[in-house]
Amino acid sequence: MADQLIDLFSIPEASGEASAPVPCSDPVANAHECMTAMLLAGHPVQLQFSGGKDSSCCANLLLNAAREVVLSGKTCPSIYICSADTGVENPVVRTLADHELQKMKTFASEHKIPVEVHVGRPTLAASYAPRVIGGRALPPFPVGKRDCTTDWKIVVSQRVSRTIRAAAGGFTKPLVTVIGTRSSESAARLINTARRGESATSLWYGPDGEARLSPILNWTTDDVWTYLGECASGLRVSYSDFADLIEFYSAAAGGECVVVADMRQSQSAACGARSGCWVCGAVQNDKSVENMIASHPARYAYLVPLLRFRNFVVDSQWDWSLRNYLGRSIDADGCMAVKADQFSPQMCERLLRYLLTAQDRANSLGSPVPVRAVGLRELFAIDFYWSVRAWHPPFHALWVYFDHMSGNHLEAPIIESPMRPSQVPEIGKIFVGRDWDDGSSPLQPSGLRDPMWELHSESCGPSLRTGTKGNVFLALDEMPEFTVDEEGACMFLDFEAEEAIRKYHTQTIDWTIAASIYLRYGVVTLGRGQSSGIDDMMRRSQWLQRNQLHGLQQAEDLRHRCVELCATQEHLFA
Repeated sequence: MADQLIDLFSIPEASGEASAPVPCSDPVANAHECMTAMLLAGHPVQLQFSGGKDSSCCANLLLNAAREVVLSGKTCPSIYICSADTGVENPVVRTLADHELQKMKTFASEHKIPVEVHVGRPTLAASYAPRVIGGRALPPFPVGKRDCTTDWKIVVSQRVSRTIRAAAGGFTKPLVTVIGTRSSESAARLINTARRGESATSLWYGPDGEARLSPILNWTTDDVWTYLGECASGLRVSYSDFADLIEFYSAAAGGECVVVADMRQSQSAACGARSGCWVCGAVQNDKSVENMIASHPARYAYLVPLLRFRNFVVDSQWDWSLRNYLGRSIDADGCMAVKADQFSPQMCERLLRYLLTAQDRANSLGSPVPVRAVGLRELFAIDFYWSVRAWHPPFHALWVYFDHMSGNHLEAPIIESPMRPSQVPEIGKIFVGRDWDDGSSPLQPSGLRDPMWELHSESCGPSLRTGTKGNVFLALDEMPEFTVDEEGACMFLDFEAEEAIRKYHTQTIDWTIAASIYLRYGVVTLGRGQSSGIDDMMRRSQWLQRNQLHGLQQAEDLRHRCVELCATQEHLFA
């Protein structure tokens, strides 16, 4: 990696000879000179902005470097400020980031800096409610995977970057991504930044081959707050006075001096004061939100129901009675595993009720930005996934929503004594066989089929296609990603939902019919290449129904249907 680094101090300017700044002991001067050299070399820049102290430093350093390039009469390349809105961020953090982005645009306009602001969001399928409440994956826990960071931030940033490149039609010089990582934040960060070959004075390259710069890599926490303090006091030119940023960090520290509190946190071995998503379960206790509520109970009252929901989810990690036990695939021997997996259908319904209540209360208590973890699109996505998996009767999520709107509000309970960590229960396997999908008929074909819709294939109905496994299913139009049409969902909710619930919300009908109806109405459109997978899931769900294995299944009941039982696990359900 070292031989690929480009020394920014030796990059010639766009015209004329190189103007090599001399490195000095001043971290601000070093970062400023590196960014100036990068811009003078003609590199367009993409800045990843979270709204936190580190990305705020990078933003001001970059904008000041760009301001001086413009003042010198040189051409400043395009600057793209990119932010990821996860959809479940702490309302204070989201408000702070949005306000700071607006200040950047104002500063750029005043100084004639070519700046574009891009706010990216996760795909609907990857967002919190469809992902967790839809039963697709577990939430992040203190012990376990934290792939939400990838889906909600890294993938979002990559998609925004592709959009920028496509819109620009290519660049004459490589696009450089500026990030605010600091090696002194923790021992793990020091190791990771070194492994990636990050540099504060040279371009370095990520695994995707894209050029990057880490201008404050060697800054200490004291350096960061000194710089922001000088900006706040007017000693340095700045797009912001950072008053809201300083107030947020102070509140998250319980009203303590922001510099002292943040330096203490940077020396802590554990990360207990995250200030990002209010659903984050990567830590056992969200100390930042707890401190905010304790320091200003009236001002941050809207965070209380959100914290209560988060704590319930986190405290449920080791309660195996809340899990689904039927595997999501059939192995080479024709068996389906019976073991604790994602949350159960009943738990997902509870989470939907609790989340609807939490966001309503947060909004009524004055959240600075509307909390919409479950909006119309998320609600219909959940209902679609529940139907595809035969987890609930058709249109059950809509039924829950109507029940909630009628006044049946349920708060997440407080778990006084969470279950202790324990081994994942593995009960055995249920034999499915090779010919498990032979239960369909021409009048009632299994999978992604719709006989009534297919009758109109010559006019407005879809044709059929054959998958790689020989399965025949609808050849539906697909979008680049899984999509719920908000206008179509709104019309369905207003004019169709109550009748659909009355007609189909029963135990005796095929539970996958809601998914078929959503596809037929165009309320839901599958992502590119998803039709075959949805066909497989619906066939499996219909088999489960024929064998009375759909919906909520108790672990003890499944034990008696297993052909293989791990005797060492019997004590878990004794």
